Amino acid sequence: MDRELVKRHEQTLLRAMNSVDACQNVLGRLDRQWTRATLTGKINCSRIAQTLIDFISSTQDNFSSLQRNLLDTLVLENTQKVVLEIAAVAQVAIDILKRNLFERTADVGFLATDDDIVQFLLAGDYTRDAVAAIEERLAEYRNKYTVYWEIAVIDAGGTVRAHLDRQNPLQHCADPLLAQAMDSEQYVETYGPTDLAPGRGDVLAYSQAIRHPASGAPLGVLALLFDFEGEMAGIFESLKRSSDDLVIMILDETGRAIATSDAMNAPQGRRYPLALRDAFHMAQLGGEPYLAKTLATKGYQGFIGLPWYGHVQKRVATAFRNDRSGHDFDEAAIRQNAIFSARLIEVEEASENVLSDLELVVQNGEIMAAKKSVQADVSERVEAQALPHVLGEVKKIGDQVQHVFQESTGDLLRLVTSSRLHDAQFLAALAIDIMDRNLYERANDCRWWALTSDFRRFLDQPRLGEADRNRMREILAYINSLYTVYSNLFVYDREGHVVACSNPNEHRREGRVLHEPYVAETLSITDSQLYRVSAFETTDLYTSADGLARHTYIYNAPITSLARPDTVVGGIGVVFDSEPQFLSMLTDCLPRDGQGGILEGSEGMFVEPSGRIVASTNPEHAPGDVIDLAGVFCQLSCGQLTAHLVAEGEQLYAVGCAHSAGYREFKRGDGYTNDLLGVIRVRI
Repeated sequence: MDRELVKRHEQTLLRAMNSVDACQNVLGRLDRQWTRATLTGKINCSRIAQTLIDFISSTQDNFSSLQRNLLDTLVLENTQKVVLEIAAVAQVAIDILKRNLFERTADVGFLATDDDIVQFLLAGDYTRDAVAAIEERLAEYRNKYTVYWEIAVIDAGGTVRAHLDRQNPLQHCADPLLAQAMDSEQYVETYGPTDLAPGRGDVLAYSQAIRHPASGAPLGVLALLFDFEGEMAGIFESLKRSSDDLVIMILDETGRAIATSDAMNAPQGRRYPLALRDAFHMAQLGGEPYLAKTLATKGYQGFIGLPWYGHVQKRVATAFRNDRSGHDFDEAAIRQNAIFSARLIEVEEASENVLSDLELVVQNGEIMAAKKSVQADVSERVEAQALPHVLGEVKKIGDQVQHVFQESTGDLLRLVTSSRLHDAQFLAALAIDIMDRNLYERANDCRWWALTSDFRRFLDQPRLGEADRNRMREILAYINSLYTVYSNLFVYDREGHVVACSNPNEHRREGRVLHEPYVAETLSITDSQLYRVSAFETTDLYTSADGLARHTYIYNAPITSLARPDTVVGGIGVVFDSEPQFLSMLTDCLPRDGQGGILEGSEGMFVEPSGRIVASTNPEHAPGDVIDLAGVFCQLSCGQLTAHLVAEGEQLYAVGCAHSAGYREFKRGDGYTNDLLGVIRVRI
């Protein structure tokens, strides 16, 4: 934390730190009392105790320095606690959005090559029946990928040939994105007003050229209009659970808010300072000071996207509330074992050392006063009688100062401990939310790819020819090149024979019969909205470099006949590359220090309520291992979360746990149940 930056805003911060401000006032009052007591000693006892008075005075100077050190530490620790909180939320806000948008780039890349859409533009038949057929296909897509509110197919001249939103009167597109997409070899991501959505203001669109299968010439453009407002509302709702006095925004490269959690006080369209190099900056909202932090995305799978930032502001007036959230702490254990408490304890110990010296001086002074009180010199006897009062007053003041030190550091220890518990709980909820969001996409992918017309046509034949098998491999390989979270995609026929794989290293699997329960279950489904997922178990369809079977999920959907849509002719299985993907999710959710490094002793895991591990950042815990989960964690139900202190030997941890709640329709009524817990453990 930048001490100079904190110092610059110290008065504003102190006004909101009630406990620190109170500590400062008490210490100031005691310091004045100490000065008066010392002055009384100088006036009344200087002849017999000048050396003692001088030492008491110098001890007061040392104590004043310690007081300043204590107050600086309290302000710094309180500020750092809040800055780390808002930095975590700012990072999460932009990164969770970018994770979602990465999926959109793959979506548009694959859908733009969809054979039905390509043939629609190639044929040039725009009769009502032809348009209805392609719009039905687009609706099938949106029914699975519910993050889009509009999908449009535009020909090279700009005429909108098919789209979904009947409330959106589209006929022609003159938007520059049309030319951009047709000139580009990949997707185009745009945010701003577009004539594809008249009157809707800024729109986030993903566009890609639809090309001639032989020449590669652009036939037109596919545009996917993303439900940015709805997605951000969901992200804000989730993140606001962290604290009710946060304002969360997404800023563009100019600092303009393009999404906000508080439209009244921080409206969309307003510009805010980016201040990317500062640990924090002070902002004003509604005439009140707010601590603010802005962060760029860390990216996902190499995707950065448009130059947007996560920006969070926290109201200074309420930022430093000492909320223990109902937790009871063993302060002695925290003082003994918490690694963060060391610098606070150092301040306490330094004050104890000074007071110990002072106590020794007071004792010696009392002995001196007793001796001088029997001296023949009257004036010395008078001073000797006055000295114990002065010494007693100084000792009492010193004891009160020490009490204030202990109380202040104790309050901060409890505050930081409560904050760590809050952070662990928040990050556990974030981890399981990211997992749900990611696996939602997997359920969508397998169902949509199962509707690939070539798959349906080839599998409906009595015998699969080698040319058709190669074509299926090509399609699967192309999909896998876009959707890199899979180690392999495979298609199987109605008997469960693997007929084609995306990964050339897996072609040896072709011809094998799959006897796993999820295959039989998939082949019994005729509804294109349904899917099946394997149990999280080891499978030789997902192996390590040395050929050992590993744990993963395999998502499956039925492939039905084109001619007879109620007849299942096979299925598609997508093998989630679980080890690196889950590890990446968990690592992204571990708490960070001010330099962005993972806090020492932090780890995360996904685990079943039974204690069976799905993934862990701790290499000592492998997928499939079973750990002893605290009963309070095992009893959580859908969407619930909690946090507790856990002692292991001399080490103390804040452990947060959150139960999966699903995302959109995924695990919320789509027929799939998979109880999982996100657990984040932070050394304190």
